[in-house]
Amino acid sequence: MFTGIVEELGVVTAIEPRHDAASLTVECHGVLDDVTHGASVAVNGVCLTVTSFVHPPDGAAGGDVSGPAGSSGTAAGGFTADVMLETLRRSALGDLSVGDRVNLERPVRLSDRLGGHLVQGHVDGVGVVLERVPAEHWEVVRVSLPPGLDRYLVEKGSVTVDGVSLTVVDVRAAAGGEPASFSVSLIPTTLATTTLGTRAVGDKVNIEVDVVAKYVEKLHADLNGSH
Repeated sequence: MFTGIVEELGVVTAIEPRHDAASLTVECHGVLDDVTHGASVAVNGVCLTVTSFVHPPDGAAGGDVSGPAGSSGTAAGGFTADVMLETLRRSALGDLSVGDRVNLERPVRLSDRLGGHLVQGHVDGVGVVLERVPAEHWEVVRVSLPPGLDRYLVEKGSVTVDGVSLTVVDVRAAAGGEPASFSVSLIPTTLATTTLGTRAVGDKVNIEVDVVAKYVEKLHADLNGSH
């Protein structure tokens, strides 16, 4: 379980395609502090299992990756995770390339503050950035929704975009051949410290709706079906 508060920007350093999966290697620092084999890390909102890792050299820990992998000229730390075919099909991880930055977050601990909202790391679908409207101190971004997901979003509710917990500004139903969509306001910190600051119109993003909404829907359906 995660909270959607990105800890660090990592850089993809290797992608190894396999028959029905892929091996993804990410250069990073902070999320390796207490990493173990089999640990979970959210990569752009997708919960992945660490299969191997290398700690950064002494003095290199802390902060995010400041440039392309290997640009510092020193061996960097990082981890490798397997990405199953189902995950590649149902998320935007299949579109990653070497050199891409990714949002990273470790699982929440019971003693931690819940800074965002409850995030499972189970992507519900892939949206597309439709519009970016800059303002003086923030930026409003509109993202399309796959069919059926708009019923789980409400104004001022929570949504996860590429692993970032955000507050929904508004939701538009599909109409006139246009897909359903929602908008979010990105503050300077989000723009500067996550990949959402550089997502361009047309880019794909991972979307996870609030799991509470799905449970409420199921309970409501079960109650109606029992009468």
